Amino acid sequence: MLSVFRRSYGERRNRIRETTMTASVPTTTPGQVSDFYDVYNSLLRKYWDDNFHFGYWLDADDGSSVSVATDRFTDIMISKLPVGPGARILDVGCGIGKPAIRLARATGASVLGISINQNQVDEANALAAAEGLADRVSFQVVNALDMPFDDGSFDAALAFESIVHMPRKAALSEIARVVRPGGHIALTDLIRVDAEESTSPAAFMTQSVVRLEDYRELCRDAGIEIDELLDVSAHTDRTYDAMQNGIERSSEEISGKFGPGMMETLKNVMTPFAMGNVIGCAIVAGRRKPVLR
Repeated sequence: MLSVFRRSYGERRNRIRETTMTASVPTTTPGQVSDFYDVYNSLLRKYWDDNFHFGYWLDADDGSSVSVATDRFTDIMISKLPVGPGARILDVGCGIGKPAIRLARATGASVLGISINQNQVDEANALAAAEGLADRVSFQVVNALDMPFDDGSFDAALAFESIVHMPRKAALSEIARVVRPGGHIALTDLIRVDAEESTSPAAFMTQSVVRLEDYRELCRDAGIEIDELLDVSAHTDRTYDAMQNGIERSSEEISGKFGPGMMETLKNVMTPFAMGNVIGCAIVAGRRKPVLR
């Protein structure tokens, strides 16, 4: 049984490595993203955190752990969604459910999380049940670019770094479609912060990385009114070092469990995070524009 797992795991890992090493302009598909997380779900949980997103540190003197820093970022994003009990929120790219559960607890709202990866959805539903929130928090396998929900089905939507895996224009339009007019939308994304015009690194299953100002046009075209457009790179740029340190401390364990090529693959996959002078992080918060009749 273990040999079968290692073989299928190795095949998925090789497909991922081929994509990250050969694509000059990333064009990831939902299947590739799902394969990616089949391989990296367990690695992220063990060597990063159950939050599959950046950490947020207050300043250079902030000694917060990764767990505290990632929860802090979740709380910041929750504050961008002014909802309460009775509201229905969509979490686009839910990971294994930790932010959605925190969101439900903080607001009293119901949350539906979606992911393209079945393993994430299974783990997230198990976590919601274990936390006693299965009546208000649930998760489904759904392609965020083609959601089976009616227009205006949700009062708000959250997309925590998941949009890096999708064509932004199409993803923003689909998110806006399923949120009611006036409903709040909050997301984080990788952004380019360097002065040069160059192709973004093809790693971590990302699409090409945009600049902060590009979001004005992207949101306008998607029917989203921007309330806040924030570059928070100074607060998140410790993420790479923290993740890299966790991986390097366990390099022998990782190589023994996943094979000798895994450390090289991880290095390739994490390329954008190492480019702190090139790649940063943004918060985009806004509302779906009213429908004119």
